[in-house]
This record gives sequence, C-alpha cells and structure tokens, in this order.
Amino acid sequence: MGMENIDKKIYNYLTDPINDLFNKISSIGIYKGQAIAPVLDEINLGFNKLDKLINLIENMNQDVSFEGILNYIYSTFSEFIPYNHIGIALLKDEGKVLEASYGISDTYLDDLPKKLVGIRAKVSETSLENIVKHCTPRIINDLEAYTKNKDADYNKILLQSGIKSSITLPLKVYDKPIGIIFFSNIRKDVYNENHIEFLTTLSNSIAISLNKNIFIDEMLYSTLLALTKMAEARDEDTAEHLDRMTAYSVKITEFLLHDKLYCDQLTVPFLKGIERFSPMHDIGKVGVKDGILLKAGKLTAEEFDEMKKHVTYGADVLRTAESNIAKQKYSMFKMGIEIVEGHHEWWDGSGYPYNKKGYEIPLSARIVAVADVFDALTSKRPYKKPYGFEESINYIIEGSGSHFDPNIVESLSRYQNEFYEVYLNFH
Repeated sequence: MGMENIDKKIYNYLTDPINDLFNKISSIGIYKGQAIAPVLDEINLGFNKLDKLINLIENMNQDVSFEGILNYIYSTFSEFIPYNHIGIALLKDEGKVLEASYGISDTYLDDLPKKLVGIRAKVSETSLENIVKHCTPRIINDLEAYTKNKDADYNKILLQSGIKSSITLPLKVYDKPIGIIFFSNIRKDVYNENHIEFLTTLSNSIAISLNKNIFIDEMLYSTLLALTKMAEARDEDTAEHLDRMTAYSVKITEFLLHDKLYCDQLTVPFLKGIERFSPMHDIGKVGVKDGILLKAGKLTAEEFDEMKKHVTYGADVLRTAESNIAKQKYSMFKMGIEIVEGHHEWWDGSGYPYNKKGYEIPLSARIVAVADVFDALTSKRPYKKPYGFEESINYIIEGSGSHFDPNIVESLSRYQNEFYEVYLNFH
C-alpha cells in the first residue's frame, strides 16, 4: 500500500466521525421564539469542535512529536470535555500487559503523570480487560466507590492525587487495540454518554499519532540498541550489564522524585529517556581495540587515553543518527548524547572528556555515572573480584562532591534499602 493510500485511509478514519458531527449539526431544525437560542449555541459548539479537530489533523500531518500533539489536545479540548488529567497506557508483552506510558495533568495534581509512568498491570487482572478486548468505553463517576475493594497501585495514586471520576476509551488503529486513554477529573459525576462520541474521535486521532511515533521510535531505537549490544558483545556480561544499568538508573531517578529534587527537569519524557538511553552509555566501545578493552591488567597512560575515546566515539554515533532524523523534523537522541558524553565527567571537574563540573554536567549523565560505577564495583572483571553491596555504596558516598553529584548520593544513601532490593534481582 502506497503512502498516498495510507494517508488517505488515515484521513478518512479521522474525518468520518467529523463528517457525522457536521451532518448532525446541519440537520438541526430552526425553531421559533426562545427555543432557537440553545439550538444556535449547539451549532456554534459543534463547529468549534470541528475546527479544533481539523487543526489537530493538520498538526499530525506536520510531523509534530507525540508530546506536542498531547499538549495541544490538553490545552485545546478542555472547553468541550471536563478533565484535569489525561493518561495513556500502552499494550506490552503481546497485548498481555498495560503499561502507563504518557500523561499530562494540571500542575496542582502533584506530578501525577510522573507517579504513574512505568506502572504495569496484567490486562487479565484488571477491570480494563473489557475496554481492551471489546473496545468498550467506560465511565466511572465515583472512583473511590468503584475501587473500594481493588488494591491496584494506579488506583491508589489517582485517588491520592484527588482524582474522583474518569472516562476510559480504547486506543485502536484500524480496529486493532494498542492501549487505552483516561480522561480524569477531580470532581464526581462529570461524565456522561454524550462525552463518548466526541472523545472517540479524539482518541482515534491520538492513536494514529501515537502509533506513528512508536513505529519511528522503535525502529530507530532498535537499530542503536543493536549497536550497543555489539559494543558490549566482547564482554561476557553483556545482556545483564545493560539490564542492570537500566534498573539502577531508573531507580536512582525515582529516588530523586521521592525527594522532590530537580523537579523541573524530571519530566515524563526525562523518565522515559533515562530508561531508554542509560544502557547506551558505552556504545562508543564499538570503536575501542580488543587489546585495550579486554586487557586483564592495568592500562598504561597511552592505553587509557585510547579507552577514553569511547565517549566521543559514542557521541559521534548518536549525533550522526540525530542529524539524519533532524532532516525529517524529528529529534530523539538528545538525552542519549548527554549520557554518552557526560557519564565520565566528575562533579569536581576532574573527569573527561571536557572537564565539565557541577551542574554543567547534564542531570541524565550525573545519574548514569552513579549507576555505572555501582555496577562496575559490584561486577566481576578480569582484573578484580566483585565488591559487596555495602562496600560499593560506601565507595559512592565517599565520592560525593568530588566524583558524584552530592544530591544524588544523598538520595541514594537515604533509600539504599530499596536499592538493595534491585541489586538482589541481579545477584
């Protein structure tokens, strides 16, 4: 199927409900006397919705990022639908699991999207199964009463943040479910069947945009991850190392969230970026010679200088990828570049490659630096035995203010019992 036919099919998929809306508006009869006022109001409202939906389709055709589309929807359609939070959960693991993946809410909801992102639940064990399998929308006008005997984490977080009602719809592309979308409100009894028709059109638009972005992201990410695995393939610990780096980096970021540190930077895209790009920190090792990379003894000064180049090699790889997709008005690897280039910089400026110090080093790189050193300490290497958990944590604490960001170290130290649980999953 050619791109022109695909675009036409997508356009019809989105505009058919809009045309239905237009036909309903056009078929409204003209009444005499005072009855005409509400009819005219309904016509104006309908055309206003139509205008906003057309603008949404135009934005999608201009290759705006999914976050941009979601922001547009959130700021534009609240006059038609009462919501204080929009959340999106995507189907994972061959449709068996729902994972909270995107969210946006009013600022006073205490960072609700950040608290939800990453939470997973088996579809078969939730009340959402009917929505996913049968594409049936659901209205809950009293969330507290509805979840009274349910202990799901996401319900607890919603209630604690003040959410009291929600309307949930399936996200589907050509009748295939890809996830669900929640529109939630801090008041009870705000949703009714009239909201479903308009939200169905809106959710179709979101699904199309999301599916397009997921396809592009996964294609690009998979390519670079394959190169990362190739770089690590000369180390017998490859797969576990990448998994550990992801788990440690994500957990440290969660600790910062708990402590309300760097709140202005810890956005939902940042959290997703840490999970996605922390394993790529050493992608540049693909360019380091085996004789240096796998040397069992201590490196000479000349060999260490060569080893340091893996940072710039890796940054060059990601910059090349970023510059190519920039031609399509797309950006994806900015955080990856920051992590690769900055995870060997030291807080006191004595690291490499650019001797950056303090807050000059991107937060993503400062987080991954702690995770990387912890993993190196607790892992077996040709030249050393693994250190224990407590010994490794103490090493990091001793490096606070010199090697590492003291705020990150303090947070890690405070939650080291939780961090120990993550460590145990791999040891």
